Amino acid sequence: MKFSKGLGAVLVTAALFVAGCSSTSSSTESEAPAAAAACEAPILIGAAMAQTGFMSPFDAPALTTAQIAVDKINAEGGVNGCQLSLEAVDTETNPDKGQQIATDFIAKGAKLLLVTCDADINAKSAQVANTAGVLVIAPCVGSTAMGPDNGLPLGFSLGSAVPGEAAIMAEYAFEKLGKTATLFKDMSIAYTTSQCDAFEARFKELGGTVKSVQQFSQTQAGKLDKPVTAQVANAKKDGAAVIALCSYPGGGAEAQAAIRGAGLNTPIISGFGMDGAFWRAADSKLNDYYVVTYASVWGDDPNPKVTDLLAAFQTKTGSPAGTSGLITGASSVEAFALAATRAASFDGAALAGEMEKFVNEDLTAGPTSFDSTLHVNVSRPMAVLKITDGKDAFVEYRAAVKPTFPTK
Repeated sequence: MKFSKGLGAVLVTAALFVAGCSSTSSSTESEAPAAAAACEAPILIGAAMAQTGFMSPFDAPALTTAQIAVDKINAEGGVNGCQLSLEAVDTETNPDKGQQIATDFIAKGAKLLLVTCDADINAKSAQVANTAGVLVIAPCVGSTAMGPDNGLPLGFSLGSAVPGEAAIMAEYAFEKLGKTATLFKDMSIAYTTSQCDAFEARFKELGGTVKSVQQFSQTQAGKLDKPVTAQVANAKKDGAAVIALCSYPGGGAEAQAAIRGAGLNTPIISGFGMDGAFWRAADSKLNDYYVVTYASVWGDDPNPKVTDLLAAFQTKTGSPAGTSGLITGASSVEAFALAATRAASFDGAALAGEMEKFVNEDLTAGPTSFDSTLHVNVSRPMAVLKITDGKDAFVEYRAAVKPTFPTK
């Protein structure tokens, strides 16, 4: 099973997230000791990721934390006696450009290729690495497309995938918010459709009732393709205890604003796609909104690995983190280093073999496990945040009791 797309089509405030990455290329070997004598040259990690375009709010912060992780590992002596070198070239969210960049990195001898956080956008670049026998990691793809079931035996995601994320949303909603739900299902991309499908399946399995599923779509520019007035009216008639909004900014932000603007103050729950405050500037008093995401970037996350990385990110970029998906960039490098150490090799197949043995490895993104069939996490705990008067607050970390793979 695969969900063909990850999260995409976000145009707003991209510049806030790109800090720390150049728009063309970068080499991040600075502040590290000289390469160990055992290596003729540092081990190259190539990044074919978006520093501009609609995926940049997700890719660019993850790329910055990957750089932070490389610098830290190098300062501690490197991997297998070798220093690491991270080079990045901006794909501009263009799959064809990503493919060429990947080809160039493979020709230069890269031992790891980092690719964009959307499975459709990265499909060509990921396949280049996989075909060449090089490990390929997408830091925050939220689907099972990075893996064997999609022809990528050397492909992994350090993200937390929809089967776990949506199950957490449903389990939390059923336990804490109420037994009836209305779903606002963004039909624009597979990430959001599969999220609502999995939520619906798990919520019903728990004994909940889904009153209705209100569908809407947004354009490539991140705007609603038409108003959601009718959908909101239907939701008001439902009178459900909770609304599950499966979407991403800006259309998701517009949908949320329409819900609240109509006087519908029902608690809303969303996933990682609605993480961050950048999309809700027009609603500084938003209340009863819950987000299931990687971590809290608001200074209250209990995981010291997260708070240390957020501090390093702010030091490096001069700006606080906007969303928590950035922690997966550091974890991608951490996973590569751990696998290489255990394999005593940088060979792609050997690295993948070691990663398939991961069981609750203590990475910054949280306990990380893979196996021979699933190269993304569905059982990792995720943070539940609650927004009150426009302010985010950490509630708890929780894992899915039963990850749910939608069948629709």
